[in-house]
Amino acid sequence: MNEANPRGVSTEVEQAVKSARIVCGALVAAVVVYAAVAWYLRRSGSVAAVDPGTADVLKQVFVAVMLIGVLGWMVIWGRARAPTPSTVARPEVELRRGPRGVTSRLIAGYAFLEAVGLIGATVHLLTGSVGVLVAGVAVVVLGAALSYPREEWFQRFLVHRPI
Repeated sequence: MNEANPRGVSTEVEQAVKSARIVCGALVAAVVVYAAVAWYLRRSGSVAAVDPGTADVLKQVFVAVMLIGVLGWMVIWGRARAPTPSTVARPEVELRRGPRGVTSRLIAGYAFLEAVGLIGATVHLLTGSVGVLVAGVAVVVLGAALSYPREEWFQRFLVHRPI
């Protein structure tokens, strides 16, 4: 199960890192494509603007989603990198999940980022606010760059894994 390849990386870690990197890339690509479509539709006049009162509420909703999304991503990203999070009552359960647990946590964190990007693009589509679109996409790209899966995060779970 944990055979090493010529570089000394276990197959389990290699597969988990590869899966997490694919998900990270897909997240960024999906948000960028959706943002481009929203931008195009808005510029082509295909979507009518909402009234100013509704636009203000939508922008406030975006700010709330952005705060919750970034905080949620930060918490989950931190837990994905730590073999024994202090909030876990039974760390042995976390360690048993191994590198696949890191991938699962990273995917959950990426979901928080994706929400920010999708809401930002949707608010732009409805209000025409370019600032919201740029902020939403920037949060996704920056968050994905910071939390791009690194092999050492996955290795920690093998090193600390009970026998």
